[in-house]
Amino acid sequence: PKMAMTYRRKNKKTEEEEEPTNFLFYSNEVPSRPDGDFIDVIHAKWFGNHHLLEAHHGYIQWLFPIFEGGGANMRSVALNKKEAKMIRENLECAKRVIKSYRLMLNFYGMELVNEQTGEVRRDPSNWKDRYRNLNSNSHNYLRISRILTSLGELGFVRYKKPLLDHFIQEVVENGQLKNAARSLHSFWVPCLNHDSPAYIKKTKESPEDREESVFFKNPSQMPPSEEDDMRVSSQEEEKQPETEEYDSQDSIERQV
Repeated sequence: PKMAMTYRRKNKKTEEEEEPTNFLFYSNEVPSRPDGDFIDVIHAKWFGNHHLLEAHHGYIQWLFPIFEGGGANMRSVALNKKEAKMIRENLECAKRVIKSYRLMLNFYGMELVNEQTGEVRRDPSNWKDRYRNLNSNSHNYLRISRILTSLGELGFVRYKKPLLDHFIQEVVENGQLKNAARSLHSFWVPCLNHDSPAYIKKTKESPEDREESVFFKNPSQMPPSEEDDMRVSSQEEEKQPETEEYDSQDSIERQV
């Protein structure tokens, strides 16, 4: 046993030596495993395929990698800090992160309203059916915990609170996702408590790991958001643009 431990230590690659597998996946250069595909194909062909997204258990670790590891998928690879920085600094990767997020939001009956603020709302086309599924299939709660953590590590920390606020509204205020109450209080709310020792120990994050994506630093390269389209339309009609109200749910006690 002692010799085996020594062998593993000698052969364990440092982070600098590790192949940036997650970065390569987000660069559309390697497919997810097992039974997966290249990320551009997943975005194009898996979107709206709710049966596949429910039954397949090997894609979420690729779409939302985290420092903690690959979870139940032994064919996925833990995100390392060097490649996380590479993803945060690559605009094409950033756009793919948003597409991954939109894919999962649609699966949960939600949609991303604003790519700048991260505002989330019900998807009017499918929320009733998807909420029923979310209430019935609790393994998705683990996926949501992963998504919340991964968003911060991939450069989209500003998306975490709007998603959490939406869940608070639907679980606590509207009572539409009552079965998710335990996960909300015990796991999702703590995902925003970045300074807690428990969060740091679990995620292995430091503040620099939550640096914002290049997506937010290059507005001239970004596609127009719905908000931009509405503003242009309003200007053409010589009307003042409307100001959206944003309700913050700070009343929920953050537990660890």
